[in-house]
Amino acid sequence: MQPPTPQQLMAQFAQKVARTRAYRYTWEFQEREERTGKLGAKQIYTLEFLQPHYRKMTIVQRDAFSNGAVLTYNPDAEKKVHARKGFIRRVYELNDPEIARFFETDLGYILKDLQRLFRGAKAEPVKSVQQGQRNGYQLIFAPRNDPVQRVAFTLERTDLMPLRIEYADAKGVRSLRLYTDYAFPNLTVEDFKI
Repeated sequence: MQPPTPQQLMAQFAQKVARTRAYRYTWEFQEREERTGKLGAKQIYTLEFLQPHYRKMTIVQRDAFSNGAVLTYNPDAEKKVHARKGFIRRVYELNDPEIARFFETDLGYILKDLQRLFRGAKAEPVKSVQQGQRNGYQLIFAPRNDPVQRVAFTLERTDLMPLRIEYADAKGVRSLRLYTDYAFPNLTVEDFKI
């Protein structure tokens, strides 16, 4: 089967995001540390998302203080983010820097960021690749007028879910996200109780 063009793949991903009502995925995240110039320690998160805006994120691996913490956003109950770990509970305002990235983890945000970088970019032809046990389509492109100089984006071939997203700049790899597991559970608003 012929791989799609870069534009077709981005359009297919946009359709997938628009049509997917509920999903759960786990990803590993590494970001370059300015001090060493190398990717830092691996962090692991799981996100459950229900359209239009319900989200619950579990910090699987980050640091001793955060591991096991669950952050929930249910604006029907309160327009704040509730965090809990065991008996410890905290409430964050939406603009709190502590949780700034919490809203940058869903498919909609990922799509918008990729679309922004893809606009006017120079793209290589889409390749068929293996990512672990999965078959994927890999799109590599060079954004225009952005600190990010190279994006390598891999989507699962059948489900069109992200498998790998790598951003690089003039100094090398800036961040890497590997999506290790995903599912489409039958989530309801009840699953996002605060």
